[in-house]
Amino acid sequence: MLSIIAVVGLIGLALGQVSTVSTAKPAGGEMVTITYNSTEPGAVLSGKETIYARITIYLQNGYYDKFHLAMEGADSHLTNQFKLPNNAASLKAEFYTLNKDDDNVAITKLVFDSNHQTEAEGAYLDALLDDNPDSVFRKEMVHYPDNYLAYARFINVVSMIKDHEAAKVQIDEIVKKLQAIAQQKKDAGPGLLAALCVGYAKTANLSEGKKYLYLLFSRFPESAELAFAFSIYNYEYYKASAKNVEDDVRMKLKELFTSYPNAYLSHDPNVFYYIKDDKNISTAAFEKALLPEYNNSKMPYYALANLPELYIERNEKLDSAEKMLYEAIELYQGGSINHQYRLNYNHYQQYVPLFYMDLVKLNLLKKDYRAAITNSSAAISILAGSNAEGNFLPLLLQQRALAYKRTGNLNLAMEDYKRLYKTGDAAALDSMEAIFASISVKQKTFAEFQASLRPAGAKSTTSADIVPDFTATDLKGNVVRLSDFKGKLVVLNIWGIGCGPCVAEMPELNKLVKQFSNQPNVIFLALSGDKTESLLKFFKDREFDYRVLNNGSKIAENFNTNALPVHMVIGKNGEVISRSIGARENIRAFLQQVINANL
Repeated sequence: MLSIIAVVGLIGLALGQVSTVSTAKPAGGEMVTITYNSTEPGAVLSGKETIYARITIYLQNGYYDKFHLAMEGADSHLTNQFKLPNNAASLKAEFYTLNKDDDNVAITKLVFDSNHQTEAEGAYLDALLDDNPDSVFRKEMVHYPDNYLAYARFINVVSMIKDHEAAKVQIDEIVKKLQAIAQQKKDAGPGLLAALCVGYAKTANLSEGKKYLYLLFSRFPESAELAFAFSIYNYEYYKASAKNVEDDVRMKLKELFTSYPNAYLSHDPNVFYYIKDDKNISTAAFEKALLPEYNNSKMPYYALANLPELYIERNEKLDSAEKMLYEAIELYQGGSINHQYRLNYNHYQQYVPLFYMDLVKLNLLKKDYRAAITNSSAAISILAGSNAEGNFLPLLLQQRALAYKRTGNLNLAMEDYKRLYKTGDAAALDSMEAIFASISVKQKTFAEFQASLRPAGAKSTTSADIVPDFTATDLKGNVVRLSDFKGKLVVLNIWGIGCGPCVAEMPELNKLVKQFSNQPNVIFLALSGDKTESLLKFFKDREFDYRVLNNGSKIAENFNTNALPVHMVIGKNGEVISRSIGARENIRAFLQQVINANL
């Protein structure tokens, strides 16, 4: 089995060297030249637009760094240079313009030692997601048998791509070996501690994994190995409990964040999420850790709102928050961030409304109600038909209705409250009753007005609101079509075995099913792209009361989604009533509210 690196090399040769990276065996600290020839057969990019190189450098400590180069040259033979970090392990170069990617000519290079003879430590770690991670892992061990970070990364990959039981057996064996090594060493390094933390977390022994996480906190607080170990522990803890990390771990995160603002872990957006509400941490402390990430374009696309939201929540530096949010919107609208991160329109619909929603909060603080109406309307327009509607639409409607009220436009405020009510928000009735006497309606009493509100399931729909019919197979081999349930309310969960939040929310979804067990017109379906045999193994020791279906690779095509889980409530005529994307703590209450409003 060829490794990913070998396969990419063959692709580059087959296309007549559209792109090259030299020297042949680059070493850390050296200058590397990268070229793209747009006249070669197979080149997708013409050079009429600026061509960029997306460079990903994988470091020996397991972390990676990304940067983007504008290719230079007077003719079609474009080139640029960059210096490899001293601790580089491997690199990947991809090419794009702001309108197109050339997926066929990506180049992956191993980094070598200073003698250009032996692959650098960690050179193979990025290739562990190959079809044969065992083989790739052995290549790393040939020269670096004591690279314990490689064990941590290997354990993580094994848990993701191998059968659950087989993976557990293999990981248990590795953990025993590492435990024996740790007992022999007086001072275990960060790689070994991280490997033990990851190994125990991946075999559901979170208490033992936490012990090694604490050792990393105390001995190696600034290390990338700690950041990796925490990311795995955090994921497995949430998957097992559907809860955020424990309070004592959160205190450790706070201590590290304030003491080591430049630590790898201090830049993890999850850490910000866990400590952002702690008013004992000064705004200056957050700025010290986060502003360099913004200024150097290192803040992940999904975390661009973090610092502005902190300013808004604390009612501080609102002008700075506004500037940062508009800059984030421009990154998406201008297209640069889309190609830097390989984003699509689904990402745009998921994140840009969030930026606008934060702007609306800021507008309301400043009492700029007209701007609040403009920004909330922009967000609502972008959200239309997206899987993120259930995440943001209710709050946006509340915000816009409030802004309408403050400008004296109570009729439009009422329209937003009506839409809000149809999403299942019963509290919207109180808001409607409060302004009923001041608006122009046919009904003479509020009771008559309330009775006139059409239930959400009865609304007229356009073709864009209709879920396309799909065919799937349940775990007993029965063929199921969405159209089989016409006339019923369908609660659809799109999920996957490898999605931690999907697994974590199953107990709450089971409670939801039991709540409506006496309602034959409410159908619960769980659609997965995993193979039926994998699903059967997965459910040997798990319970899920939804009817589980396999729709293979057609999920993204049918439902236009790039993230899991997705929850949809589909009305009796196949219309989309509500949809929500990603993990949410109140998922049972959210779905229960929508179902009750549409029965």
